Amino acid sequence: MTVNNRRTVYFLSAVFVALICCSTSMGSDYFNRITMASDGRVMRFPHSPVSVYVEDPPVPERIQHAYMSDVEYALDQWMGCSEGLLQFEQVDSEDADVRIYWTEEPLGLQADPLGEASLVLFDSGEFYVQMSILLQERASLMDALHRELRAVLLHEIGHAIGLWGHSRDRSDIMCRSGALHPTRRDKATLLKLLSVKSGSPFHENAIAELKSDISKNPDTAHLHFWLGTVYADKGRDNLAIMELLTALKLSPDLLKAVNRLGRIFQKEGMYEKAIAYYSREVEQQPSPGLYGLIGMLYFRQEKYDRAIDHFQKALDMDGSFSEARTDTLAAYHLWASQLIKDSRTDEALSVLLRALELFPSSRVIYYDLGTAYETSKHYEKAIEKYEKALEIDPSFAAANGNIASCMNNLGARQMRNKNWESSIEFCKQALQRDPECWEAHKNLESSTLGLSREKHQAGLMDEAILHYRTVLDMNPENLDAYSGLGYVFYEKETYKEALEQFQKALSIAPEFHNAKEGLAAVRRQINLNRAGIAAFLTAISLILCFSIISIIRYRHHKRASVDGERQFERV
Repeated sequence: MTVNNRRTVYFLSAVFVALICCSTSMGSDYFNRITMASDGRVMRFPHSPVSVYVEDPPVPERIQHAYMSDVEYALDQWMGCSEGLLQFEQVDSEDADVRIYWTEEPLGLQADPLGEASLVLFDSGEFYVQMSILLQERASLMDALHRELRAVLLHEIGHAIGLWGHSRDRSDIMCRSGALHPTRRDKATLLKLLSVKSGSPFHENAIAELKSDISKNPDTAHLHFWLGTVYADKGRDNLAIMELLTALKLSPDLLKAVNRLGRIFQKEGMYEKAIAYYSREVEQQPSPGLYGLIGMLYFRQEKYDRAIDHFQKALDMDGSFSEARTDTLAAYHLWASQLIKDSRTDEALSVLLRALELFPSSRVIYYDLGTAYETSKHYEKAIEKYEKALEIDPSFAAANGNIASCMNNLGARQMRNKNWESSIEFCKQALQRDPECWEAHKNLESSTLGLSREKHQAGLMDEAILHYRTVLDMNPENLDAYSGLGYVFYEKETYKEALEQFQKALSIAPEFHNAKEGLAAVRRQINLNRAGIAAFLTAISLILCFSIISIIRYRHHKRASVDGERQFERV
């Protein structure tokens, strides 16, 4: 072997060893890095097939198929290296797991120049992935364009299926290197991913990898942002806030960092700070959801006017945003309720009349108007509003109960003015609405008792008896009704009935003063009557005696006269 040949062998051997060492340092997969951008958790679809919606690209129809073919190519490549564990299904509905849209606008700072995949996560734990692909049309470079587009689609679909991180090996698809075919490392990483349950935490792996990357690229904003999100998910909020603020310092327009800071402060109950960050985000990127979120934070602080203002902004952007509409109604309701509680009924009425313009068919607003009028003792107006609430919802039991309350209050007002019959009528109407309204039962009893006394004082004894008995039908233990009946019978000189009524009262309450006095009066009168009868009988007896004596004397005198005349004739 010549010297030159030996040098060539040594050189090739050195290259081979270097390649082996490089491959060894990279490892057989990059699984430790796949949760860097997913809060340190595995986030993959737990089912197969994964549904995919692809928006029709806004290009001439003759070349649309080329773009759709690029998408199908990327999907087929990932399916091919999954050993049958991963399948895709293209659907026409936008309500898909993966949603691919084409855009002509520049993408975010941390995105590939041609594409970006975003994980949209809900509080329920469910999620979908939205992909934005930058649309380019360069006829002279069409082949190169589609090679580049396929590489971008491969990379972004890799994120969509759960590879939320980047490989360091430039030959891997997930390295943003323009690779067009999955490597062994891509396949090994995918298979390991598919063996792990979605949602599984790998915080420490992600933190270690991100710190390593930051040590080499300390001024890269999205690395600090990702590290902050992992800390936040792990519950280490102080470290999360520090990293997110660093990300914003490096890239003030990084709205994802602004949003995440808002979420952290919201979770901690620091609503003003959360609102400050969300407001900063919504200024640059207005959205109905964000306006609604800010409104809800004001809502939780009972700052209902500001909450309503933000809910309305959300509705102005999206009139079909049902949650914002529901929250607006709730804010008006609670705002008015608080004002009513604080005895600020005029302000409450003003708020509710504004609400009625937005919600003309809301039973809640009419109910609250009724409550405001009832609190300010405008019972007729309150009844009118409650009736309107019942027209909207005939099963609205609370409104029906409040009408009963208003009727009772009107009855009580008439009772205070001694308009007994009017009071009785209101109380009866109240009980028709709510048979269990104890206040109306009590007021009806009291008004009927008042009417009984009025009839009694007017000398209308039979009517008084009728009303007193009505009171006792309502309450068999009403002492005043028994006593009143006793006095009516006493005045009618039907003392037996009077005694019976007073004795019934005393059987319930032995110390009831009115009944004791009435009973004593009846007994005195009975005794007086008995004494009068005795005196009468005595007088009759004496008269009879005197009459008998007189008759006897008369007969005796007459006999004596006759005997004297006979003796005189004899002489």
